Amino acid sequence: MSANPGNIPELETKRLLLRAITAEDRQAVFGNFSDPDVANWFFDKPLTTLGQTDEIIRMFLDDAKTGKGFTWAILLKEDLHFLGTCSYSNVEPGFQAEIGFDLAKEYWGRGCMVEALSAIIDYGFQRMHLSKIIADTYSHNLRARRVLEKLNFEIDYIEKDAHIYALLRKDWLMKGEEHE
Repeated sequence: MSANPGNIPELETKRLLLRAITAEDRQAVFGNFSDPDVANWFFDKPLTTLGQTDEIIRMFLDDAKTGKGFTWAILLKEDLHFLGTCSYSNVEPGFQAEIGFDLAKEYWGRGCMVEALSAIIDYGFQRMHLSKIIADTYSHNLRARRVLEKLNFEIDYIEKDAHIYALLRKDWLMKGEEHE
């Protein structure tokens, strides 16, 4: 396994293991990012080459080294199968960060993303001392919007075809028991 460039912690939930993304994840990342049902929610078009995937992973790793972002691979604990990623980008230490996520479509509707995001949200508020986490998604991405709303994100504003959500630290900590 590759070194962990940004000292991204391993996080565990009931069913999942979250660990730093590595170059060795390229095939799995390509699998998700080349699937139009997954990638069309965050790229103009799905990836078509492993070279594009390598560039994205390199960007994730560079962001981790500089502290601008942190990307976790989401794995099933039982067999270490790669499900997707979740991340922080645009990190402003002690203030806010933006959350992002993708999940292989065979795992949609199983609660995996709510479980994974709960772990990194808790980490963001407890260990990174964030006061606010933001997320934006296409207005028509009802699945992503439902995930965010299950996690108590609230619509901050709407622009064109995007819903911008926010979650405040105080609101997360108040409802902490609901997320376990």
